[in-house]
Amino acid sequence: MQQPLDKDGFANVNEHPAKLQDSLKASRRILQVIFDQNELTLWENEAIAMANHSTRSWEATVEFVSSSTQVAKHLSFSSFLQWARSGSYLTKDSATLGAAYFRVGPEAVKHIQPNNLSRWAALGRSLYKGTWKSSTLSVSFFDLSPSLLKALPFPDLETFTNLIESLSARSYDLAGECLTIGNAVLGSMGRERSLFLVLWQTLSENSWRDIKGVLETYESSVSGIAEPLRNKFLRLANLLAMHGAKDTPRFLAQGGSAIGTLTIVEQEHVLDLCERLLSHSPISVAAFLNNLTLVINKVSMPQLDFWFDHGMGVLSENPEGGLAYFKLESKTSEQMLEGLSSSTALEGITHLLHLYCSALSGSDIEVKESSNLAEKGLGWVSADIATTEGRNVYLPAMVDIFPTKKGNFDWYKVVSTHQTARLEFGSFDFSYDRPSTQFNDLRAPRTLTSSSFAVEEEQWITEIGHYFSQFDNRRIALDLFTTFEDTRLGFLIKYDYPGIKSSYASIQKHAVSLRPEIKTLPLQQAVMEILVQFSLDEYTNLLVPRKYSKAIRVLAKLQRCLLDPIAKIEDTAEAALRAYKIIAKIPNEPDDDWKEEDFDSDDQFSDDELSEIIKELDDMNSEDSAHDIEYESPEAVDFRGDFKPELVQTLNKLRDRTGMSADGDQQELDQDQLEQLLKDNPEMSEGENKDMDFAALFAQNMLKQAGLTQATPQAGQGFGPMQHVEESGGELDAKEPKTYVYNEWDFRAGDYKPKWCIVREKTVDEGESTFFNETTQRYASLLQDVRRQFELVMPEGFRKLRRQPDGDDFDFDAATEAIIDRRSGITPSEKVYWFRNKQERDVSVVFLLDMSASTAEAIDDGKPINNATDAPEDPIEYMVWLRSRREGLVRRQYKRIIDLEKEGVALLMQALESIGDIYGIYGFSGYGRENVEFYVIKDIEESLTDGVKKRIDKISPLHATRMGPAIRHATTKLSRQETKTKILFLISDGRPQDRGYSSEGVEKEYAVHDTHMALVEARRLGIIPFCLTVDKTGHDYLKTMCGDMEYEVLDEISMLPNRLPHLYRKLTI
Repeated sequence: MQQPLDKDGFANVNEHPAKLQDSLKASRRILQVIFDQNELTLWENEAIAMANHSTRSWEATVEFVSSSTQVAKHLSFSSFLQWARSGSYLTKDSATLGAAYFRVGPEAVKHIQPNNLSRWAALGRSLYKGTWKSSTLSVSFFDLSPSLLKALPFPDLETFTNLIESLSARSYDLAGECLTIGNAVLGSMGRERSLFLVLWQTLSENSWRDIKGVLETYESSVSGIAEPLRNKFLRLANLLAMHGAKDTPRFLAQGGSAIGTLTIVEQEHVLDLCERLLSHSPISVAAFLNNLTLVINKVSMPQLDFWFDHGMGVLSENPEGGLAYFKLESKTSEQMLEGLSSSTALEGITHLLHLYCSALSGSDIEVKESSNLAEKGLGWVSADIATTEGRNVYLPAMVDIFPTKKGNFDWYKVVSTHQTARLEFGSFDFSYDRPSTQFNDLRAPRTLTSSSFAVEEEQWITEIGHYFSQFDNRRIALDLFTTFEDTRLGFLIKYDYPGIKSSYASIQKHAVSLRPEIKTLPLQQAVMEILVQFSLDEYTNLLVPRKYSKAIRVLAKLQRCLLDPIAKIEDTAEAALRAYKIIAKIPNEPDDDWKEEDFDSDDQFSDDELSEIIKELDDMNSEDSAHDIEYESPEAVDFRGDFKPELVQTLNKLRDRTGMSADGDQQELDQDQLEQLLKDNPEMSEGENKDMDFAALFAQNMLKQAGLTQATPQAGQGFGPMQHVEESGGELDAKEPKTYVYNEWDFRAGDYKPKWCIVREKTVDEGESTFFNETTQRYASLLQDVRRQFELVMPEGFRKLRRQPDGDDFDFDAATEAIIDRRSGITPSEKVYWFRNKQERDVSVVFLLDMSASTAEAIDDGKPINNATDAPEDPIEYMVWLRSRREGLVRRQYKRIIDLEKEGVALLMQALESIGDIYGIYGFSGYGRENVEFYVIKDIEESLTDGVKKRIDKISPLHATRMGPAIRHATTKLSRQETKTKILFLISDGRPQDRGYSSEGVEKEYAVHDTHMALVEARRLGIIPFCLTVDKTGHDYLKTMCGDMEYEVLDEISMLPNRLPHLYRKLTI
């Protein structure tokens, strides 16, 4: 029976909210034009039926009615009814879903085939599981549907939605985020979309948490990969995921970044290599791509194939070794790259260059990486430029300028020569009042009024600072000073070091080839560039501005004044002062009148000619140019490096504390004054600091470097914060003082992990001498017996001691030197004899003590060492807490293992002093491969002083036990001794172990094998290793750790002080 109609023709409409009534009336008026009467009735019935589904279904009906007027314009009526009824079914389940569906209808239907309308509704419905979270996800799907339908083919949309549904079973929040991100990412994809969805499906099964990261990183990951090759890259990622690889977002990001730097042909070739590698070792693929950029920076593509093929060979023989090879955690891989590469690394030639620079200068000059200086924040900002801070030579870590290793090594040699020459020939020794040798000095008298500095800063102005204060444009003055000084040094290097002349000329010629075209520069900069080329011995066929050719000729004569063996830094200053008078008169504006000239004549410079040319320039440029361009310094000559004379003099002045007041009293320079000096220094306005307030930071760091400020360590930290790096990471650099980098042996790979551990050498703090004194008193009878036993084993080495005040006969060398000294007017030494020391033992020994946390164990097992209920959970805070407790803040009524070690050390010291053996005592601990702590108790070159005795008191249990690096560092110290017998005596309470002391972090065998290899390395150097442990289970691992080397397991821990001296006597008989 038909429902009764109201006056507008709607059945039971008055039963529903006014909003629905109004919407029905408004839409009906519009639809009357689109639908016939029968269609209009069907629409009305559909709306009323929908409104009657539930108490809130009218809300969805309002959206349906409102949207109908737009949807009807795009669909046939049959399709329109399909759209309406699909929404009606949704409304039955949830009015909220129905409302979302109808709300986006007008936009969605523009991008969907009518036959897919019900499938689209079903996709949204599939996300709804009857909960509010699933409802939110489904609504989000419908809200995003217009853009999804526009961007994706419908089959891809179905796949995408199914993946979202699968992910929602794990996490609705993650599914919602991926829905939103996927909407943005999938639409921008090309043909690779299908494979990306396949990868998503794989991750859903194996590593669903990675899906969001993959979506977030995808676009940036593949941006550099050629579009036709993205499928290949995704297929590779999918196969890796299928093999169980973790962290796919990282693989995509790092792999895509590495491949993206290559050409299309190279990209395809690398992906082919990855597919080859995948079939043998899926886990090695990520390692290969992660390190691809580093490898490509060292070798060419053909060389890459050779390196790769060698790695495949290693992989076939030893999977662990192959993985380490592609991770660049293998000495074999590193050596292969080094052999193939034309580049030269500073690390491999540092020692050679150190000897070379020291030999040139006659003083001990250290050679370090430029990054070490840049990181100190003193004003040198580049890690890629050679320089010196007045004491050491700093060079870039890697050079790949030339196609051969010899060419790059020659570059290093020339650069280090130039920096050494700055130290040897006084580039930083300028004195304002010292006269020059080549000129009549034009420097103004030293007065406060000549300086731009305030009176209170005057005492801290450097000599070179006084000089530069005379110039209006300090930037031009510095450029002139630098260019002329490099001219002087270039001549002196070739004059005093003829052996370098050929290499120097070759590098100089290469530098000339990189210079800019002169005529492209504005005039003032062009003249400065001509001076730079003069300094590179380029005097012929030079393009010069016709108008200023005479002035340039005067500058050429001026510059040649510095080509004299007796020219000093003050001559550089005088030449720059004169050149400034000329260049300051030349406008920095473009010019188009150029001619080619030679400037290789030997005509002499005169100040009269200088005055004439200055007058001519005044007449030529009587008015200021309106077209002047801001002056820019010439491009640097790379092999000459960075030259900062004022900064070096400032730093040296701070080191020497030579600031004096008017009455001669020493004055402290505060940070504000130093900041002002740095701000006025043109050397400090370069590079990456140009737009930042660097003066405060540099001033603070310089004061600290000079020792004028003291760091304030926090209580409990002791040696500063620990650094933490990933165990799966790469090589480490020892950049801080007293840090050393060592390889580590990976027994699974059968190779070393290069530069894997950092040893940090620290001197134990001094405590009280009470412990040492009480120990010697407590064990007085034992000590007397030990001394008596040691006296019985004193061998007569009959070693000849030279340069003695008395002896068996004349020492020929010493006597000859004494005769020469006497004839030279020097008082000769009286030590001109030799004698044989029949009581000298030719023995050196290093004792290495385990200072790990486990040595805090009480000897009486029934007495717990600490109540740890108040221990903090944070690992760093825990280490600080543990250290403070173990250093004596808790009163102990029992002995610990570490106490017995300390007692044994105290007795050994007394015994060893009685027989004169060379000995060092060290402890070790640490936490992680980047923090292997090596504690100096008594250095091998150190005498037994009261301070050494006091250090024993501060020996404390600390952290973990990474034995390998500690043994290697002890071996390094011991190998420097020239004795016949060298012994490495290791004292420990258990097996080696540390955070990440294996690839899994828990595998005990890795640490044992690395320690074994460290002991083997010591034995290869002629050192006798011996291990003593108080661990009763020690036999289990010592057989592997020591192999055929001697060791002993001490069954009774309390016997350690008694046993140590007897074992040592046994070893040295």
